[in-house]
Amino acid sequence: MKGSRLMVGVLLLGNGCAHLHQLQIADIDSTGGTLEPFEVQVNATGLSVHDSAEVAKLFATSEHSKKNLDNAEQIIAMTQMGPKTGDPTFSDDWADGAAAQVLERCPTGHVTGLSARRETMDYPVISGEIVTIKGYCIQ
Repeated sequence: MKGSRLMVGVLLLGNGCAHLHQLQIADIDSTGGTLEPFEVQVNATGLSVHDSAEVAKLFATSEHSKKNLDNAEQIIAMTQMGPKTGDPTFSDDWADGAAAQVLERCPTGHVTGLSARRETMDYPVISGEIVTIKGYCIQ
C-alpha cells in the first residue's frame, strides 16, 4: 500500500506544463541614441490547495483525517487571492515592483522596444506566475 502511494506521488510531481497568457511587443526606436538591452523578471509561487489536500489524503490513515483535510482545504481556499490564470498566490501585488526594476535598469527613463510576457508554469500542487519584461534603454 505504501509503495503505491509513493508511486502516485512521484507520478503527480513528474507532470507539468507552461502556459503563455499574454505577450506584448512595442516598436523599437533607434533614432534617439545608443540602445542597451535589459531584462526584468518577477515571479510568485502559487499553491493548489485542492492538489495539496488530495496528495495528503493519499497518506491519511483514517476517514477522520481525510475529513479534516477536506475542511482545511475549504478554509484555506477561501482565504487565498490571486490571478485567475494560475493557482492563487499568497500576495496579489507580487508584480508591482516590475516597473521600478525597469527604471533601475534604465535610469534615463528613455525606454523603447518593450516586450512583456506573462506565463504560468503549472505542476501538481504548485505553480509559478512569471512576468518577463525586455526592452532597450536609450543612452
